[in-house]
Amino acid sequence: MTYLSVISATVGIYYTFNGNIKYALLCLVVSGICDMFDGTVARKANRTVQEKKFGIQIDSLADIISFAILPTVIGYSLFMNEFKYNENFLIIIFTILVLTIYNLAALIRLAYFNVTEEEFQSKNTKRKFYEGLPVTSVSVILPAIYSIFTYFEFYPCEIYIIALMIISVLFILKVKVPKLNLKTIGFIGFIIVLITSYFFIKI
Repeated sequence: MTYLSVISATVGIYYTFNGNIKYALLCLVVSGICDMFDGTVARKANRTVQEKKFGIQIDSLADIISFAILPTVIGYSLFMNEFKYNENFLIIIFTILVLTIYNLAALIRLAYFNVTEEEFQSKNTKRKFYEGLPVTSVSVILPAIYSIFTYFEFYPCEIYIIALMIISVLFILKVKVPKLNLKTIGFIGFIIVLITSYFFIKI
């Protein structure tokens, strides 16, 4: 499931470079679905301590590609499409700064998660909450934002970049976010996918 998430993100990057943002965002959603179930699949296996540690590392490394690099490439593509004839230096610097901060915030968030997850597994306890917004949440937040604002004919580039800026702060904010059970995640994900799919069909 983790590898499928990376494959989907790689396909999404391909679509982004070819100017098909809608398909790229759908790939982001697919990566989120894969990530949603990789832990469930992993827990079905009888893993050694080393294999569990490998799972923690490979999951976060995959998340960097799926939920940091792919959203950044999408943001860069949106910027290039909208401002390719604009030589406003401040807009260029601001956009690059936001994309850079987003990547750094995701990297810090995932590194911190790895450290705390190893501590939980060493104590054989289950995590009940996350500190900061999980990076995988962008797989539903960004497609929903893009599709809804595009449907209502707002400028997707500005909205998307502002969303990345806010999400960057939420990644590293020291707030406790409850860890939802699989049924709740599945239900929320299903509703969001339905709403997003509706707008994607319309735009």
